[in-house]
Amino acid sequence: MKRALVAAVLLVAAMACGTTAAGIPLNEYQLKFRIFDQVGPPAFCDPDFYPIERLGGEQASALSNYAQIRNNAELYSAIVEHEHLPAPPAELDDAQKLTLYRAFKKLRALVLGPAAAGFTFDYTVEASFMHVQGTVQTDGTISVTSKTQGSRPNCPICLSAATLISTPAGNVVVTAIRVGTLVWTQAADGKRIAAPVIEVGSTPVLAGHLMVHLTLADGRQLWASPGHRTADGRPLCSLGVGDVVDGSRVSGWELVPYAGDHTYDLLPSGPTGFYWANGVLLSSTISPPRP
Repeated sequence: MKRALVAAVLLVAAMACGTTAAGIPLNEYQLKFRIFDQVGPPAFCDPDFYPIERLGGEQASALSNYAQIRNNAELYSAIVEHEHLPAPPAELDDAQKLTLYRAFKKLRALVLGPAAAGFTFDYTVEASFMHVQGTVQTDGTISVTSKTQGSRPNCPICLSAATLISTPAGNVVVTAIRVGTLVWTQAADGKRIAAPVIEVGSTPVLAGHLMVHLTLADGRQLWASPGHRTADGRPLCSLGVGDVVDGSRVSGWELVPYAGDHTYDLLPSGPTGFYWANGVLLSSTISPPRP
C-alpha cells in the first residue's frame, strides 16, 4: 500500500503537458482525461441514479469504492491530478472522495480500443449526445475521425448474467442471446409465441450494485435490477412477500450485491416486449426502435 502511494506521488509530480517529464507515455487514465477535455465526457447510465436513486446513495458509493480506487496508483494519481485533489499521502475528506468517485465513473464509462500508436475511442458525448470516433496517441494527441448526431443512452434495467431465457430450443443464458435469436414471447391475446429478438442491451455496473433476489412460492427465482418491471408493469423494487407475480405468490424478496460487471436485457419482436427470464414473465426495458 505504501509503495503504491509513493508511486502515485511520483507519477503526479512527473506529469507534464504530453508525456511525463521523464518521457514516459501517458497512461490509459490520463489519455481518457485528455479526450474528455478536448471532446467531452461520455454519456452513460449512472448506476447511482439509474434505475433508482437512493437518498445519499452516491456519497455512500463514493466511500465504499474509495479504497479500491486508491489502491490503483495510476488511476488514483490521474484523477487527483485532473481534479486538483490533494496528492498522497494526504487523506481526502468526504466531499473530495465524492469528486474522486464521480471522475472514476466517467473513466470507467469510456472503453478504449487498441491502435498502432495508442488507442481508439468511440462514444457519445454527455453534453451534446454527439457520437464521436477517433484515436488518441500515447503522447495525448487526439484525432477525431467521425462526428455524427447521436442520442441519449438507452439505459436498460437489466438481468444478471446467469439468467436463463425461455426459447423454443430450450433455456438459453441471457449473455448468449443475439439479435435474431428466437425466444418465447407473449402475444397481445396472451398466447405464448416464438419471435426473434430485435435488440439486446448490456449495462456496465460498479462494484456494490444491488439486485433484487425474488423467490416465488412455486420455486422460481430471479435476480434482476430493482427497476426491472414485471409483465403487468410493476418494478421489482415495489414487490413484497405475498404479492402475486406471474401466477405465483412472492415468498422471498431481498436486495443482494451483484458479483458481475454487466447486466443484460433483450427486446423480442411483437406488441408486448414480454419474455420469460428464469421462468418468470417480464417486460423488456429496451424501448422498441422508432419507425
